[in-house]
Amino acid sequence: MSEKILSVDYESEMGQSYVDYSMSVITERALPDVRDGLKPVQRRILYSLDGLAGSDKPHRKCARIVGDTMGKYHPHGDSSIYEGLVNLAQSWKLPIPLVDPHGNFGSVDGSGAAAMRYTEARISKYTEDVCMKDLGFFKDQFVPNFDGTETEPTFLPFQVPNILVSGSTGIAVGMATNIPTHNLGEIIDATRLYLDNPDVTLEELLEVMQGPDFATGGIINASRDMLLSVYETGMGKLKVRGKVEVRDIGYGRKSICITEIPFTMIGGTARFLDTIAELVRNRELPAVVDIADRGDKNGECLCIDVKKGTSDEEIRNMINILYKKAGLEDTYGVNINCIHNGKPEVMGLKQILKIYTDFKYDLYHTKYTKLLEQQQDVREIKSGLLEAVDVIDLIIEILRGSTKVADAKACLMHGDTSQIKFKFKGSEMDARELHFTEKQADAILAMRLQKLIGLELDVLKKELAEAEKLIRKYTKLLSGKNAMKQQMIEDMMEIKKKYAIPRLTKIQDCGEVIVKKAETAASEVAVLLDRFYYIKVVDANIFDKNIEQITRDYRFAFKCKNTERIGVFADNGLMYSIKVQDIIKLQAKKNAVKRKDNGSGLIGRLSDKGIQIFEFCNMEGTENILYMGCMEQFISRTFLFVSKIGDAKRVSGTEFDVSRKSISAYKQTESMAYIGTVEEDEFVVAKSAEGYYTRVAAGEIPEKGKGAACLRFINLADTDMLEQVAVGSTKDHLTVNETEVAFTRIKAVKRGSKGTKLRL
Repeated sequence: MSEKILSVDYESEMGQSYVDYSMSVITERALPDVRDGLKPVQRRILYSLDGLAGSDKPHRKCARIVGDTMGKYHPHGDSSIYEGLVNLAQSWKLPIPLVDPHGNFGSVDGSGAAAMRYTEARISKYTEDVCMKDLGFFKDQFVPNFDGTETEPTFLPFQVPNILVSGSTGIAVGMATNIPTHNLGEIIDATRLYLDNPDVTLEELLEVMQGPDFATGGIINASRDMLLSVYETGMGKLKVRGKVEVRDIGYGRKSICITEIPFTMIGGTARFLDTIAELVRNRELPAVVDIADRGDKNGECLCIDVKKGTSDEEIRNMINILYKKAGLEDTYGVNINCIHNGKPEVMGLKQILKIYTDFKYDLYHTKYTKLLEQQQDVREIKSGLLEAVDVIDLIIEILRGSTKVADAKACLMHGDTSQIKFKFKGSEMDARELHFTEKQADAILAMRLQKLIGLELDVLKKELAEAEKLIRKYTKLLSGKNAMKQQMIEDMMEIKKKYAIPRLTKIQDCGEVIVKKAETAASEVAVLLDRFYYIKVVDANIFDKNIEQITRDYRFAFKCKNTERIGVFADNGLMYSIKVQDIIKLQAKKNAVKRKDNGSGLIGRLSDKGIQIFEFCNMEGTENILYMGCMEQFISRTFLFVSKIGDAKRVSGTEFDVSRKSISAYKQTESMAYIGTVEEDEFVVAKSAEGYYTRVAAGEIPEKGKGAACLRFINLADTDMLEQVAVGSTKDHLTVNETEVAFTRIKAVKRGSKGTKLRL
């Protein structure tokens, strides 16, 4: 038998396979169905629980639930099933959990649930009433499971829009979903409003449904326009923040207590407290004396105790810092992406309500059609039994004269007496007039003699009357959309009455958080940079006392205020700006760890190693620093730039007094030999590699902009370049190979001269 070798394009095959895989992940795992708001794994868990552990049954081991779900419906591993089960049971994620847990299911601070062999669960009463009780009407819409041995539902018939009530989150291939939870009562009111008027505006819907309602409570900091945008497009960003109370803890002290955390902080309370501790170490929250988690499993209470005498205004600013820098206010990205007709789609509130109400009409039509058929069967059987009671003697005679059940049934249904032996002659003629239906005949044959008692006959009559009443009701419901709508509303209002809870999350437009920067008391300090580019800030007194050592050991050393900035000129053509306070803060933090203190010593010691200057500048770490000084003094200074090829210019210091972290200081193509400040009456002295010296009056060097090119300062040969440059008066000297060369020994020349050679 010959085999054919097929030629397949690898790129197209891989592309198609990846698309198929992506769609499988999107539709079968990550995104919820808009109809019931459930992902497949959640739906399968609830369906398994419905048959395994009802709300009136004892809790069952989660290992049993997971195994049952995995073996019958979801063969994708036990971890994803157990994680889904835990999420459906956690009260800090769902305002109304769909699963009733028993045991350690984790906590809001991020601790995980115990292993599935220890925990137990059952379906919640809410899920059973709102979803599962009508599931039997849709068994004919079930589909085969993965191996064809069982059937499973493709949706669960929730009587409320569960996609909004329970929300959802998930990451698929190339897309994600993040649907917030909402208040059950508000969602029911919004659905009722839409049922009454499908043309209702989004603004009117938001009058009854305010916005998301998280199980953790907190505050949603959003304006009405922001909410309108989110619910119109199905996407947007909302600010969520925790609720804060300022409590008096005695002895004149107060405590900032976070009683409700934002939903985004679930699992991150420890990180939140660590961030506060970091802010305390950095002196951004200097009034804090203690940080503690005084919450329990049922509620959070993160407390930050402040110093005695802290003013209300200071406390308010501290709270704003917690919002701004510690994550007490965070962004919640809404992305209502769900599956509709087998495809992912981002949809707004009105579109969800339209799809859900259309789905609900179909559910109710199917349900009441089947209920009508059931009651019609009841009426048929009960009326047949009552007719049978009137001719019970004849029926008994037929049964006694029959040899087979089929013969008796044929006589009851069609009056066929050929196989019946009658005791009385007139009975055969009466039997030929019988015309019971098949269902009636079966009921008669199964009837017990006790049904002949008078009270039993009354029960049959009442059951028949009840069936007639229900038939009229169901017929009316199926005859018009308005009657069906009223039944939907009635059912939802019953659910609201039984299960709705007060809103947990407050919605208000709090505006932007404004943090008042604490004013640092200005004091004089000294900034030192050694030859290995380690920088540190020391007290000005230390500088004065050790001036000779500092001048000898450090490349740059100068005094400035702790509130000022440092300008750093590098050989990459850029000038960097560094806040002295940033150096002090990082220095204090590192010293606190090294000395095992609380970081109280902000100013460093002369013996401290310092911090690499590259930590404050966006440098690669290989640059050479040509000049460093206090930027606040640049305004009154003039800078001298001298390139290695003998060009020079002067630049006003005002051009470098900027707020940006880095700016271009000169053309990078001009490799600089010297950058520094210069006075009009000073001299500029330079020495080349080939031994040419020149002395030029600073006033002869033109003043240009920082972006302009340098002009000729000394006329060097193509093979020569400048090695040393110095600025000073005639009293100063240039040190060459440990030999001091007085400026007066160097001939003063015009700019652009070749210079002279000296014998040292």
